[in-house]
Amino acid sequence: MEILGFAAIGLGLLLMFIGWIWLIVSGFKTGGALWGILNIFFQPITGIIFCFVHKTGWVPLILMIIGIVIYSGGLIPIVMSNMDKIPQ
Repeated sequence: MEILGFAAIGLGLLLMFIGWIWLIVSGFKTGGALWGILNIFFQPITGIIFCFVHKTGWVPLILMIIGIVIYSGGLIPIVMSNMDKIPQ
């Protein structure tokens, strides 16, 4: 089960990274240098604000959210397999 957890974490991280880069590029193209730089440093909140203000960038934002969900789901098998190793 740990292998599936690590695979899900890797897939989630990959999706988050692709969405992050895509949103940065979209920020530079649509909103200029300010939105691009803000997307680099303050991604979660800036990406949401950027999508609402410019009405674009929803696909990379949804891709990042899917990546977060898959990443979080991948943590469950790893935590559950290590529960018996915790001293009581």
